[in-house]
Amino acid sequence: MERKLVLYWLAQVAGWSAYYVFSILLLLSTTEYTSTLNLFLWVSACILFSIILSHGLRWVILKMDLLSRKLPELLGYTILFTFIAAFTLEAFQYFLDTTIELDFVVEQEEEVFTWAIYLLATTRSMILFSLWSGFYYVFVIVEKSRKQELLNLQWQASKNEIELKNLRAQLNPHFLFNSLNSIRALVGLNPDQAKSAITQLSGLLRNSINLGKLRLIPLRDELELVDHYLKLEQIRFEERLNVKMLIDDSARNCQVPPLMLQTIVENAVKHGISRSITGGQIIIAAKKEADKLTLTIDNTGKLDARPGDEEGVGIANTKKRLAILFGENAEFGLFQHGEFVRAMIQIKCV
Repeated sequence: MERKLVLYWLAQVAGWSAYYVFSILLLLSTTEYTSTLNLFLWVSACILFSIILSHGLRWVILKMDLLSRKLPELLGYTILFTFIAAFTLEAFQYFLDTTIELDFVVEQEEEVFTWAIYLLATTRSMILFSLWSGFYYVFVIVEKSRKQELLNLQWQASKNEIELKNLRAQLNPHFLFNSLNSIRALVGLNPDQAKSAITQLSGLLRNSINLGKLRLIPLRDELELVDHYLKLEQIRFEERLNVKMLIDDSARNCQVPPLMLQTIVENAVKHGISRSITGGQIIIAAKKEADKLTLTIDNTGKLDARPGDEEGVGIANTKKRLAILFGENAEFGLFQHGEFVRAMIQIKCV
């Protein structure tokens, strides 16, 4: 606010000074005027009084909140107040001309007051104050527009944050449900493995809850979570689940939404591995090129074998979170890639 105030006063001083200096230079180019100390004082007084009048005009504009009124009313008040300001300025200058000996006028004759000349000068000054008002209106409108845009951005950010929290809140139950299903399948077949799986699950949930509270996390942390999850699933599927990771070291520090990769891997296990009698393979790859991170998750299976409504929370949430966090800097695709179903994510590496 202080910076805007300083700029306002600088603009006031610079604008009126430039106007009067330019006017005096035009007068001095003739043979009727000469440069004296008296001229300097006269110009200084006019600049100061013009600043006072224009600042008073600003006070009236703000006091009456003219910019919130209808256009005809705004124009009417502007014409009225600029006329008053111009009339007052000309009265002040006439007072200086008649009460102070103007030694910068080479051939000074006794000036006879006429309303025609006075109103002509008032009209000239009125145009000047009208221009000042116009510039001020533009400045205020632009400033209001910027403030409104900032409020809209803050509102959108707040809305997005709430939506992200809601999406993250949905992910943990989704993840827990799938993990408990895996353990349930083990209880009757191998109780010891079930106990081991429960221990792994408790640690996995603790890490997922802590990471899930964050907006973005390094890919290496997400990969560690995925690794724990897949080890838990390998207890259930044994040799039916084969995992391969192809991760570039340069990609490990890129920031990703927490549980994003985890969710897609869960989807791959649910829709790919669990539906095949012989199981299959999951390949997780990550590479960074320039400032773009590309993640691919391949699982054995056929995309057309998936009912469309079974993407559920996982894929839908992933798309929403990417859109909120990265906007146009994120792409998500799910398609058939040879014998594999591939989920591919491209985001800007931050």
